[in-house]
Amino acid sequence: MTPLADMIPAMNDADLKSLRVNAERLSATGSLNQVNAATEILPLIDAETARRAALPSAIAPKKTRAPARKKVVAASGHQTALPSRAA
Repeated sequence: MTPLADMIPAMNDADLKSLRVNAERLSATGSLNQVNAATEILPLIDAETARRAALPSAIAPKKTRAPARKKVVAASGHQTALPSRAA
């Protein structure tokens, strides 16, 4: 396998899609070496895309809102005078 073929499973979906578009373009208009490499890699890209499509969807559940907090009344100040001591 080519080094690029080894990297396909680690690619994210956007990179894989971009690689496929480039491989299709090179298979039609590239040099002989590019055409050969592109025709070799296209089935591997398609197989990885099909494998990912067969995996169960990893959609994260929607976040629910936290319960409302009870409002706390702010203190109106602090005590400035201390009670007098009886002597």
